[in-house]
Amino acid sequence: MAVTYRNNRLVPAVIIATCIVLIFLLIDPTVENFGNPIPKAGGRDETHAGTHSTAAQAGTPPTAPTGEPKPQGSHSDSHPQHSATPDRIEEDDVLLIMKTGGTSMWKRLLVHLTTTLSATRISPSNIVIYSDNAETIGPFTVIDALANMTDAAKRSSDFDVYRQQSEYVDYNFYSEAAGVDGDDWGPVGGWIIDKYKFLPLMQHAGQNWPRAKWYIYMEDDAYLFLPNIRKFLAGFDWRKAHYLGSYAAKSDAVFAHGGAGFVLSRGAWEESFGKNHNLVEEYHDYVAKHCCGDQVLGLALRDNGVRFGENGGDEKFTWGFNPIVHWRFAFSRSNWCHPLLSWHKVHNRDVARYFELERRWDFDSPLLYRDFFRSVVLPQVQKNAQWWDNMAGLYEVSSANKEWATAPKDSSTYDAAVWKKSWTSVEACEAACRAWSDCVMWSFVEDLCKMDDKVIMGQGYAPSMPQRKTSLMHTSGWITDRLESWTC
Repeated sequence: MAVTYRNNRLVPAVIIATCIVLIFLLIDPTVENFGNPIPKAGGRDETHAGTHSTAAQAGTPPTAPTGEPKPQGSHSDSHPQHSATPDRIEEDDVLLIMKTGGTSMWKRLLVHLTTTLSATRISPSNIVIYSDNAETIGPFTVIDALANMTDAAKRSSDFDVYRQQSEYVDYNFYSEAAGVDGDDWGPVGGWIIDKYKFLPLMQHAGQNWPRAKWYIYMEDDAYLFLPNIRKFLAGFDWRKAHYLGSYAAKSDAVFAHGGAGFVLSRGAWEESFGKNHNLVEEYHDYVAKHCCGDQVLGLALRDNGVRFGENGGDEKFTWGFNPIVHWRFAFSRSNWCHPLLSWHKVHNRDVARYFELERRWDFDSPLLYRDFFRSVVLPQVQKNAQWWDNMAGLYEVSSANKEWATAPKDSSTYDAAVWKKSWTSVEACEAACRAWSDCVMWSFVEDLCKMDDKVIMGQGYAPSMPQRKTSLMHTSGWITDRLESWTC
């Protein structure tokens, strides 16, 4: 009886232990099929992406990888196609694509290595740099996006600069334009070769980073406020075909302006490059006959079912991505309360200042145009400035048009008599601006008064600059206290 009693106690214990193990295996979110790891949602495929990343960093030209797993954005995978709740955009969800060139790399790219591409801002595994000349700079290997172009293409005159860059190196000549002995501007034609990079680099990025949800493109003379862009993208479904940026149109294409930066969702990549592996070859002749690579990319995407626009490819966009630099930008009531996403045509000093501003901002709330203006522009426009052109231009009154000069439609918002005399002096021009209720800046030169309801910082000539001897003096002024009424 004693033996039977002990055996009866042992059996329930074994059953209970077995149940606990089974329950653990079933509820543990990191385990599937009794011990096989589930791939992390939104991350790169570690088994394959690690191999592709290594190949990409080593400068492997854009060839299609073999044995590729189905990308996370594929319509044939097991992921849901749409979620009503916007996704949180994690670091591994994005691939930041930087495009540079052999003739601009040493002038523009280097400042980005410690700002835009710093490891404190984004992991190096989520960055790829493309050029037309393979280089190694610190931890980064710059990939030659044109390495796999056909020999016939490389023999064309457009590719002269591509061939000549290595010749400069062979003869120990530098292309840095740094004013140092042994330096030169480099071969002519970097802009011509640049247009051929867009399709190959987007194809390569999608093939080698298949787990990215968003491909964020930028150029070496741009700055993208990455935290703001991630917040912006959270409102879109990466599984769908989204092609987002600043509107541009040329010839037969509507496209996202390359200099302003743009974003392509994984769903858009699958719909275009994922289905058609020959886009580079198919559009080569079109690239040769047209000016711009972003135009070619927009056309190729459209022809393959992906259209530009924030509302399902409607060719419309709101404020955010900007094709100009901050000191040429018109801050207005229309954009004042929108998140700022990018600037273009920036200089190295601009990049450093933008990075510091971004680093100080906590991004619990997005950085708005208003916030940028107050931090960067407002300190420069507090008082009237001689030898400074703020680019006012909405209304112009001169000695020649004083009787019929265009004026605000609402006569109650300005003083017509003061308006007509605004061309006579700096003081008269400022008085006319103050007499118009919407005026926030003015500029005067010789017998021309210009007024505007937007604020532009502009640019001036320092006392030692030769332009002061060859130009007429502009005097500019801003009425910044009126901006207090621009509320969000």
